[in-house]
Amino acid sequence: MSAAEQIYQAGRTAHPELVVSRDAMLPLIRDRIIGEDTPDTLAADEIYLACACALADPTAIATFERRYFPAIGAALSRLALGRDEVAEIEQQLRIRLFVADADGIARVVTYAGQGQLGGLVRVAALRSGLNVLRDRGRIEANSDDLEDIPITRDDPALAQLKAQHRVAFKAAFEEAIATLEPRERSLLDLALVRGVGIDKIGTIYGIHRATAARWIAQARDNLTRAVHRVLGAKLGVPKAELGDLLPLVESQLELSLERLLRTRPA
Repeated sequence: MSAAEQIYQAGRTAHPELVVSRDAMLPLIRDRIIGEDTPDTLAADEIYLACACALADPTAIATFERRYFPAIGAALSRLALGRDEVAEIEQQLRIRLFVADADGIARVVTYAGQGQLGGLVRVAALRSGLNVLRDRGRIEANSDDLEDIPITRDDPALAQLKAQHRVAFKAAFEEAIATLEPRERSLLDLALVRGVGIDKIGTIYGIHRATAARWIAQARDNLTRAVHRVLGAKLGVPKAELGDLLPLVESQLELSLERLLRTRPA
């Protein structure tokens, strides 16, 4: 049995509620696993669900949103966004994830398989939320200052945390960037700062677009983990106890990324 067939069968077992054409699913699965040395280690249920979403199966999309979209509310809960703005961001993410790009492949398929979809949805939501704030003039377009991130008015305790840990945050981000491998810094600079597409990045590195997407996701995850680790050490608390600070960490990281990458050699 081929690797694609194994993933299909495992995914079908994991998601018996989904009734999706095998003939339609297998080409998507095959494209996703091109370049994978060990496709048997991938999260088959995640890939199966992502491929079903890419095929616009309504049950699959509902399942995906039920599983992963709560991360959107959690990510945006500390930003001063209205209900309509959050709904707008959710719709933007639906289009970004489920609608095929110029190559006919939906991003959700490219990102699936590493068990990180929840984190990717959260990061995408934060970026979209910060873009909304920039577009509407509520933070400066080139701002990277924690104090510029508006938070909900009913959270004075979090406002105090922002002021209290501002210096520690900035130092933690700078140290975390330094821990990345040169290739990881280059990937993040290309993808997140310069806006180079996955296909172009794949061409630059001589790899498949799916591999490029996974490298970028892994670099972003490594950076986030490093920030959490360094910040926890600076504040003298483990990551598990950072609690309400983590939404600010994610938001500040998005704001600071361009400055930090451009001021360090790739």
